Amino acid sequence: MLTLLLLACAPKEPPPPPPVPAGEPGQAELVTEGPLSARVSTAAADLVLFYGGEHQGSIETCGCPNRPRGSLTRMRSYLDASRAANPGTPDLVLHGGYWLEDATDFDGGLRPDVPVMNRWMLAGLEAVGVDAVNTTFHDLPGLVALDAAPPWAVSANVVAAGEGAVAPARWRIVERGGLKIGVTGITARGATLGETGGLRVEDPYAPGLAALQELAPQVDLLVLMAYQSPEIARDLAAAVPELDVVIDTAMHRSFYEPVVVGDALWLRSHYQTMRLGELRLARADDGWALVVDRRIDLDPEVPDAPEMAALVTASRDELEAVQKALYGDKE
Repeated sequence: MLTLLLLACAPKEPPPPPPVPAGEPGQAELVTEGPLSARVSTAAADLVLFYGGEHQGSIETCGCPNRPRGSLTRMRSYLDASRAANPGTPDLVLHGGYWLEDATDFDGGLRPDVPVMNRWMLAGLEAVGVDAVNTTFHDLPGLVALDAAPPWAVSANVVAAGEGAVAPARWRIVERGGLKIGVTGITARGATLGETGGLRVEDPYAPGLAALQELAPQVDLLVLMAYQSPEIARDLAAAVPELDVVIDTAMHRSFYEPVVVGDALWLRSHYQTMRLGELRLARADDGWALVVDRRIDLDPEVPDAPEMAALVTASRDELEAVQKALYGDKE
């Protein structure tokens, strides 16, 4: 009975937004096989957005017994290959949220190995070169355990409510290739068992609207990252006609083609970034035009980036030592 109750309470993937096609056939691609060189796109673009989400404190693959996918090292490998094939094309790397682990111990504090995981996740995201990462309710316990919020962490509706608490930036403007890209994020008001250290999640609509309206006159492209908040994101897309892109992060495990909500292109990041998103855009008279939206499987055919080998080895060694002290030797 307990198992059935737990399953009934488990979060479910939200319904998709209204199915308004975003482009023509061939403007959405799913790449699931072939060597790395064959997976890279060279479709002409004026800007590329790489996007993922939900790493949950792990720089490793999903750990699936058959064809494990994901990992920051494969993500870095694909980014390097794409940039080598598209010299001079500006790009951004965006993360839709739930980047830190928030698992707790029996006493309600973070499990002793979780701060170690989160420190290495921070180092891994730095090595990948993220430009903006949405901060969600899951990320708050891990965030307050860090020395400070990294400059690329954003959230319109995570605020400092206690003495000494430091919230992430409400938004960020990234300049790339002569373009200014404005990015903000919202999160649902979900529950985490960890201590949030004076950080509070407000209802996302009003702070999200304020952040987007502040950004709109300053940037060439406006992006909203929305974690488990599709209805609010739809309302924001309707209220802010300048919004260009919505990245919807909510445990999506299937391949969805992009749709248009309001005037914004609506994308869904893949759970745990087992598939990396790649949005290729071209300038148009009225703003931006979709070239292609792609999902690339980060499976064993995508090699690990050698530049991150030392980081991965060090993280595994430290985690193994901490977990051995906690749980004993593995049988």
